[in-house]
Formats: sequence, C-alpha cells, structure tokens
Amino acid sequence: MSGEEFTPADLEHMERLGITEAEARRQLAIFKKGPRNPRLQRPCTLGDGIVVLDSNDHERLVARWEKAAAKGRLSEFVPASGAATRMFAFLQRVRSRLASTPPASGVEGDIETDGDKEDFRLFIDSLREFAFFEPLAEALAQAGISLHDRMEAGHYKDILDYLLDAQGLNYGSLPKALIPFHRYPDHSRTALEEHLVEATHTVQDSSQLCRLHFTVSADIEAEVVEQARRAAADYGDRFGVRYELSFSIQSPATNTMAVDPENRPFRQQDGSLLFRPGGHGALLENLNQLQGDIVFIKNIDNVVTDDHRGPVLRHQKVLAGMLLELQDQAFRYLHLLRSGSIKEKDLDEMLDFVTNDLSTSPAENFSRLSVEEKAASLFRLLNRPFRVCGMVKNRGEPGGGPFWVQEPANKSSLQIIEGAQVDQSLPEQVAVFNDSTHFSPVRLVCGLRDFEGQPFNLQEFVDQEAVFIAHKTDHGKKLKALELPGLWNGGMADWNTVFVEIPEETFNPVKTINDLLRPAHRAK
Repeated sequence: MSGEEFTPADLEHMERLGITEAEARRQLAIFKKGPRNPRLQRPCTLGDGIVVLDSNDHERLVARWEKAAAKGRLSEFVPASGAATRMFAFLQRVRSRLASTPPASGVEGDIETDGDKEDFRLFIDSLREFAFFEPLAEALAQAGISLHDRMEAGHYKDILDYLLDAQGLNYGSLPKALIPFHRYPDHSRTALEEHLVEATHTVQDSSQLCRLHFTVSADIEAEVVEQARRAAADYGDRFGVRYELSFSIQSPATNTMAVDPENRPFRQQDGSLLFRPGGHGALLENLNQLQGDIVFIKNIDNVVTDDHRGPVLRHQKVLAGMLLELQDQAFRYLHLLRSGSIKEKDLDEMLDFVTNDLSTSPAENFSRLSVEEKAASLFRLLNRPFRVCGMVKNRGEPGGGPFWVQEPANKSSLQIIEGAQVDQSLPEQVAVFNDSTHFSPVRLVCGLRDFEGQPFNLQEFVDQEAVFIAHKTDHGKKLKALELPGLWNGGMADWNTVFVEIPEETFNPVKTINDLLRPAHRAK
C-alpha cells in the first residue's frame, strides 16, 4: 500500500485493539526513518556515574527503608508473563534428536552440538537434585512408566516428554513464575513463591501487609492467579503476614504494527494488518496503572534460596533507602520552588544537588537565565520520577549496561543502554559499549509519585524514539517488528536516575534449567 491508506476494516481492527490511526502512522514513520541511536559518551564507572556505598551508608539507608516500609509505602512489581521456553531450549533440541530408544552409540552420539551434549549430561546426572524431580516421577508413574527404570536404561525421551508436554508437567509451555525453582527439606518453591517470601522482608508494613503486582500473559492468567492466591494463603500462614496481590496483562493497545521489508504495513494471509506485542517496554503502562509509591522492580527469575537471601535483602533495602533520601531532598527543594521564596544561593544549592547527586544538568545557557527561569528549569529537573538501579560488574552477561549519553543542547544523562540500541556502523560507539565495566541486573527501586503525593503519568517521561526494530517472519514471509522503548531503558529515559554498585551475589538469574544447580539456588 504505497499511500499507506488504511481501509475501514483496518481502522476497525485498530479501534478494537485501542490503537489510534495517528499512533499507527507514527510507528510507520519510525520504520521509514529508522530508530534514533543513542550517542554514547562513555561507560559509567565507579565514581563516574556509579555510586559506591560503604557500610556506614548502609546503616543510615536501611533505617530510611524501615520507616517507609512500616508506613506501607512499598510494593513489588514483577514482570512474570515470560514463558520458560528459553529455560528448556537445549532439552527441546535434545529431544528432537532422540529416538524412542537410545542409539547404539549412546545418547550423546545423537546430540548435535557439544554444548547441548554437555548440558544434557549435567541435567541427567543431576536430575534428582531439581525441585521438580518428585512431580516428574509421579507424572510418569501415573502413565505406568518408572522414572528410575528409564534413567537406568538410558531411555530419556519419555522423561523429556513428561517434563515438557501437557501429558505431564507441561513446563515447556508454562511461565517461569510457575516452575519449581528450589527444593527445601519439607517443600519446594516456584519462582513466584520465592517472590512472596522475599516480600515479607522488603515490603511488609506495620500491619503485616505485603503488596505485590505480577504481570501475566492472558492465555494463562487464570492459572497464575489461582496458584499465586493459593501460595499467598500458605505463606501468609507460615510467616504471619497478609498479601495484597494484583495482576495485569499487557494491553492490546501497546501492540505495534509490523511492516514488510519495504516498510509497508504487513498484511496477513487474510489481508488484515499484523500487530505484534510491543516487547517489555509495553509493561510501562502496567506500571503506570499501578500508581504505586515506592516500587521494587525485579525479574521473576532473579531469586535465591533462604540460605543466600541475606545480601540480596540488605542491598534491596539500601537501594530503597537511597531513593528515599534523594527523593526527600528533591521534595524539599520542590516545595521551596513552589513557594516562590527563592534566593540565588538556594538555586546554587539545588544546581549542585541536580549536578552531583542526580548526575544531570540544565541547558548550557542556564547561567544566563533570570532567577525565575532558573527556578523553572530546576523545578522541571527535580519534579520527575526517581529510580535507583543496582549495577553489578560485567562478566560477559548479555543485556544492558550503564552509560553517559549525549542529549540535545549539550546535556548528558545516565541511561541503561542495550546492545541492540547501538549503531553498529560506528566503530567508536561499539567500542564505548564494549568498554562497559558494569551490567544492569534489572534490580530497580522506583519513586512514582511527585512531591505532593500524586502519581506521575509515566508516559510523559518516555523517549518515544528509543525503539528496537527486529527482523521476524510470518508464515515464511519476512517482516520488521517494532518494540517499544524498554521498561528500564527508553521507557525511563527522562527519569531522575542513580546507579549504585551492588555485589554480584545479588544477581542470580535462571536462564537455563541447569542454572538451578548453582549454589544460590540450593538450600542447605
């Protein structure tokens, strides 16, 4: 459709999704122009964009967290809609190679890659150590199959079938939230249950109430909600707390238009436009609708057993305390600015706070502005959502990291940048990205209300051009897909941002099933 004219059916389709014609055209324009790549100045390093705290800071900041928690200001926001597909990817590949009976050369002889062979051998040798071993044995037994006999004989296909498919545990189709992660002496816990346990230590208020919000996928929402509420009743009794749980799904209005290689709207076989989920950036609106106060954000799979929870909890509280301390100072300045009783020395003090504590700066002509103009500029910089983000040393993990980024008018800001955002045609930009010393484990504490206690409209602080364009296929036809500004990068680009170094032991994601064999996921 060279003129990009939408048919009445197209407009009706968009209306059902909640997408305006203007938004669809805006997305088409991005495809044609291409995404705007950030201009990286340098990686954030210790003392230059990344704050280093000592034990004296910890005690002060934990005390601030404690007061806010008691007042019920804290809650947890957990993106939990992701499927566990990647966790079991190598097992799916292995299964596709296995016959119903092992080949004469042994199971390893029929596995294509050395990596899969090594991973599968570790998985099989450690099968009894996983929290799902007993449920797997029971699922097989109900079908008249002995797990022990299959393992002894090296007949592994049945084991994988009953682990991954609906005839058994169906883990290949479940979200990570519902996968049993950890084995304890008298019970096991799913990833979701570990978040319930952690919340008793981080967001419990003086009335023993813990508030958590989970984003879930629409196709399995009912099962997640049911299991979460059942678990909340169980752990509420165990720990003497109450849980206030809420759930949301990604809105269809955040779906984005797909285009063909010539940047024309992609049409499906029935002639209808194709709109696809807008990536994790779409969850910004879920966070916006929550209208929380001080909100922890962390991935569903970044949990540990009770034995390893101490450092994780301590640094979670420290991050919250630091946000509260910075936010309190900003609120004092905002009340002063609103009063109109401003002197030049007050503005100098605020400028020092904005520049040194918040690592941002007003426009380069700030010194030439009148007192009123300076006050308005500082008010705008201070009256924004806050986020304090934990950063761990980069050990080669894929994903985003902290950078100083060039902004218009010779300003700079702290941003979390992912590799897909970097212009790969510019060697100097690639070099800056590769020089990063730290990695973002997605452990954030966010302040979502202004100095008058009103929720911010988070959509007003998004860099709408910080999008990703991915190349996909649909029924064999090539297409380009648009992903919205990421929840913790472009979606929070215009927030007041502080990066803090936290220990590597606080970062324990489960990307593959064998990660559950690491020490942090084992209970004594």
